[in-house]
Amino acid sequence: MRDLLQKLTCNREVLILGYGREGISTLRSLKEACPGISLTVADADSSLPERHPELREPGIRLMLGAPCPADLRQFELVIKSPGISLNRDGIEFIPENISSQTDIFLRAYAAQTIAVTGTKGKSTTTGLLYRILSAHTPNALIAGNMGIPLFDLARKIDPQTRIVCELSSHQLEYITRGPATGILLNLYQEHLDHYRSFKHYQLSKFGMALRQTGEDVFIYDHSDINIHALLREFPVPGKVFPVYARPFEGDGIGVSGAGIVIRHHGRERLLLPAGFKTNLRGEHNLRNIMAAAAAASLSGIPAEAIETGVAGFQPLEHRLEFVGTFNGKLYYNDSISTIPEAAMAAVRTLKNVNTLILGGFDRGIDYRGLVEYLGSSPVKQLVLTGPAGERMQSLMKSVKPFWPAVEYQSGFDRAVGRAMELTPEGGTCLLSPAASSYDSFRNFEERGHRFRTLVSLSVEIKS
Repeated sequence: MRDLLQKLTCNREVLILGYGREGISTLRSLKEACPGISLTVADADSSLPERHPELREPGIRLMLGAPCPADLRQFELVIKSPGISLNRDGIEFIPENISSQTDIFLRAYAAQTIAVTGTKGKSTTTGLLYRILSAHTPNALIAGNMGIPLFDLARKIDPQTRIVCELSSHQLEYITRGPATGILLNLYQEHLDHYRSFKHYQLSKFGMALRQTGEDVFIYDHSDINIHALLREFPVPGKVFPVYARPFEGDGIGVSGAGIVIRHHGRERLLLPAGFKTNLRGEHNLRNIMAAAAAASLSGIPAEAIETGVAGFQPLEHRLEFVGTFNGKLYYNDSISTIPEAAMAAVRTLKNVNTLILGGFDRGIDYRGLVEYLGSSPVKQLVLTGPAGERMQSLMKSVKPFWPAVEYQSGFDRAVGRAMELTPEGGTCLLSPAASSYDSFRNFEERGHRFRTLVSLSVEIKS
């Protein structure tokens, strides 16, 4: 990694674009690999030097106060932070000069890396895969979109290390090398405020497969129509393994004989026996389990270790998380649900939802499919909030007949309070917003924590 960083930056005009967690890690890594390096740091926050004295050191030029400089063509290497979009009008740049931690890391360690992406299920699949690998070998690492910069792993990596990365669409933009094993779980409308179109969003994730080699492996969900369309348009170079939640023909991962198998050229390998134990609920999680199990098996992990890892893995916070029973009512926190498909999957998994809380920040996602589904679903009451909730409500008024009772509440706390009132004793209240949290919260985690606090306080209020 050190040699690669030296080669990429030597005698070149280098820009670190964005000085958040990744930007800080990038500067630290470049200074270690290239002592005395001169470079530029750009960020919207003008107060950064007050909190980061390293930015006041010789050789560091600052461009502060704007989300992104209008002209990036003056730089021969731009190491971009994931959250910064170059798709806004007026930004001039040379695509070949744009890079990132993900791009540089994969150039160095692609052969040892399993990368997981998709609109939903990334964190669960990545966490499960890491649990399976780390229980069988002490030399496994995890990083990426969960908050651990990839460069921070470099000192811990040796030739035998197995690396599991959760990668967002933002992190996968502009990569030049795909991972040895890539998992694409699904593609739904998301982050439309960052991309010029839904197709551009899809291609940012699918680029992981397009930049693999013929020896690499691409695992994807066979039921996803958007992935199928991309595969027809852009054949991938690696070995392709579709995931089926049923018996299947040809190569892939699915049900066969006494359990779940991976099949290649007619030869089957058992991944999980029939009736295996898991704490993950729903068909969407079954697909996540199958993808993780296949990637582990292809990394040399035996079926017994995969079964043990799956059985011991606990669901992550804010993902159909059972908050508890309060005043005789069951509460589930699915704050990670920021798209319609996630909310529908949550309702299908729990089956008997009395009250569903929807809405939040409006990113322009198409909600017609969700509205049609809920219009004849078993859900009895819908409590909507936020700009996305307002748009959902207008769509629901146009559907006749529409089964659930619908209310709109201004403010998240009021929406949760009303949902608690509407849920009968013995009933289930589910937060699965199908929308981003940015209208009221910094992230979906903060929203989920607030929901848990509000429902737990209901006991104190009652008593």
